[in-house]
Amino acid sequence: MKRRWFITGVALSGVVAGCQAAIGDRTGVRTNELDDEAAEGGPIKVVRNSKTLVMATTANYPPYEQTVERGPTQETEIVGFDIDLAQLIAERLNRELTVVELEFGSLIPAVMNDEVDMAMAALEPNRSRKQKVDFSHIYYRARHALVSLDGYLSADDLNFQTIGVLANSVQARYVETLSEQVSMDIVPYRTLDEIFEALDIGAITGALMEATIATNYLRRYPDFDSQVMPSDRPSGSAIALAKSSPLRREINAAITDIKASGEMNELIAQWFG
Repeated sequence: MKRRWFITGVALSGVVAGCQAAIGDRTGVRTNELDDEAAEGGPIKVVRNSKTLVMATTANYPPYEQTVERGPTQETEIVGFDIDLAQLIAERLNRELTVVELEFGSLIPAVMNDEVDMAMAALEPNRSRKQKVDFSHIYYRARHALVSLDGYLSADDLNFQTIGVLANSVQARYVETLSEQVSMDIVPYRTLDEIFEALDIGAITGALMEATIATNYLRRYPDFDSQVMPSDRPSGSAIALAKSSPLRREINAAITDIKASGEMNELIAQWFG
C-alpha cells in the first residue's frame, strides 16, 4: 500500500492538484485492524515545529472529509467536519494547521512514526489501535443505521438478507458479529456510492452504515430510508496521537472548550444537519 499525500495550509487551499485521491474504506468510525494499517513508502516530508499542527487524514468520506474543486482554476481543497474541527483546535493551540492526505492504512503508522502530530479520519479508539497510539477524548459519537427500500428492513428482519457494508469498517465488524446468530450474506464495498448503486439495482437488500452518513445520502435516494439499530451501543471518533504525546492534554482541553462554547454543535449542524 503506497502513500499518496497532499499538503495544505491553514486556509486549506493549497492542496497539490496533481496527486490522485487517497484510497480508504470509510465508515462513521474507522476500525481496520493494525495488521492492515501498515504502509510502504518513505517518510512524510512536511514542516513541523511548535507553530504548526500537522494532521493526517484520508479525504474520501463526506461530511467528515472530502476533496472539492473551487474557483476558476478548479484548485483542489480538503473540507469537512474533521477539517473544521482541526482548525478550531489549531487556533486554540496558537498553531497553523497543515493537512496531509494519506491512504487510510497509512494514518496510524504515520502517527506511530512521529511523521505527523495527529490523525483525524473518523477513527475509532479500538483496543488494537490503543496498543500503538494514544487517543484524545471522543469528539463525535455515531450510531449504526440499516438502509433499505422504504426502510422496511429492521434489526429483526436480517435473516436471509444480503447486506452491504464498507470494507474494514466498524459496521463490517458489527455485521460479522450479527451473522453468527443470523443467516445473511455480507457484501463489502469500497465506497458509499458503490453501496447505494448496489441498493438501487437490487444487488443487495440493505446496507449498514453510520446513521448520520445515511441521512446525508438518503437526500439523494428518496426511495430508501433507514432504521437505527436498537441494540447498537454508540461508538465514537477520536484523534490519534503518538504515545505520550505532549499535545494530548492541550487537544483534550481544546475539544472540551469547543464543546462548551457551542462551536461543536454548530459544526455538527453545518456538516450533518
